Amino acid sequence: MKQKSKKLNTYLTHFPVKSYIEADILSKESTWRIMDRIRQAGAMGITAEEITQQEQIPVSIVYTTLKELYRLEYVFLYPRQKKEKGERKKRFVCERGSWGKYGIDKEFDAIIKVNGITEGIMKDLRQPIMRIFDEIYEKFSSKKELHQFLPTKDTNICPNCQRSHESMEFFYAILLRSIDLMITESKEFKGFLIEKGYAYEEQN
Repeated sequence: MKQKSKKLNTYLTHFPVKSYIEADILSKESTWRIMDRIRQAGAMGITAEEITQQEQIPVSIVYTTLKELYRLEYVFLYPRQKKEKGERKKRFVCERGSWGKYGIDKEFDAIIKVNGITEGIMKDLRQPIMRIFDEIYEKFSSKKELHQFLPTKDTNICPNCQRSHESMEFFYAILLRSIDLMITESKEFKGFLIEKGYAYEEQN
């Protein structure tokens, strides 16, 4: 089978499910193929006809899937006012396909917001994280073996949020992986849990 050429880098491959409806639509192989096509199309988006032609998926399935993905806010329509003159076909753009898609209990989320916990964490971490992001960018820019993983520039800016979703996913993936490793593997966090009574010392 001939491999598809990749226009954009994909850093996160998961699609967290928060409802039975999402589980149903994402359980189909055709949905993943359609989502991949939309993500690879970047900020300019792609039409249903182009997806059908490129993926050889029946047009009825493509339209049904796009309707559901739009309703679930996985994709949005390329703004009409930004289209080229005379272009009438709907173009679908990926909207937070994987980054930013996670579920937190609503009551818990409300409590940590009301008590200023998330705001306090953001205030304390904003500058250190931005400094680290800058260092990461410089490292990926200067090392040949890393450069290929950098997000594309200028040509993939979202018409809605005016930012590159690819670049946001890049930094999100690095931060997410780092936090995961710190919580699951670091001795410091294990020691913290032991101190607070949420873990035991390993027995020899």
